Amino acid sequence: GAVARETKVTVLITAIDPKAPSVTFQGPGGGTRTIKVLHPEKLEGVSVGDTVELTYTEAIALKVEEAPKK
Repeated sequence: GAVARETKVTVLITAIDPKAPSVTFQGPGGGTRTIKVLHPEKLEGVSVGDTVELTYTEAIALKVEEAPKK
């Protein structure tokens, strides 16, 4: 089976590293997180201090199989 959840959140950009490429942001709860950017061209026009909306998807898949007989 598999389950996926898409979440949208508004965050404050606190750092951008175009060499990595990565972006650090502060979420609504005050915590910070740094993530790798898969499409660096999407960072064009984004600056530290900007508020942006992020959309991310979390997924989990699991497979259940019978245990081998002993």
